Amino acid sequence: MQKYLKTKPLRSKMAKDCIFCKIVKGEIPCNQIYQDKDTIAFLDISPATPRGGHTLVISKKHYETLIDVPDKELEAMTRTVKKISKALLNLYPGLNLVQNNKKVAGQIVPHIHFHLIPRYEGDNLKIGYWSTYKYKEREELEIAERIKTLLK
Repeated sequence: MQKYLKTKPLRSKMAKDCIFCKIVKGEIPCNQIYQDKDTIAFLDISPATPRGGHTLVISKKHYETLIDVPDKELEAMTRTVKKISKALLNLYPGLNLVQNNKKVAGQIVPHIHFHLIPRYEGDNLKIGYWSTYKYKEREELEIAERIKTLLK
């Protein structure tokens, strides 16, 4: 049976060359909109839509991916995401929540973060519109079984 592999979290709470860790330490400025003991939320310097509001929610501690974050800290991030989402949905008619893991999936900064991207008619942003594929015979059953064995 194949073992479930995860990335190793850095031993320190901050990574020396991480831009988000530098924001947490105050070494790089950000347009902060919220902070608590575990998280910071700030506007993305390159928003996905022209009307702005694109917000990043990050952990104050350095973890690369979602699976690296301890449950208690992930719960804190989720509370912050919900709080900021509520505010954004009062300003904009829609919202996408995006969280990428690893470079191949679009994670540019290897520090756990959530994108909260306001949406409105005519914004021309394409999220969630991808080509779909059909499974080969029995392929979906085999994939499901492989995933299930890793959950045990």
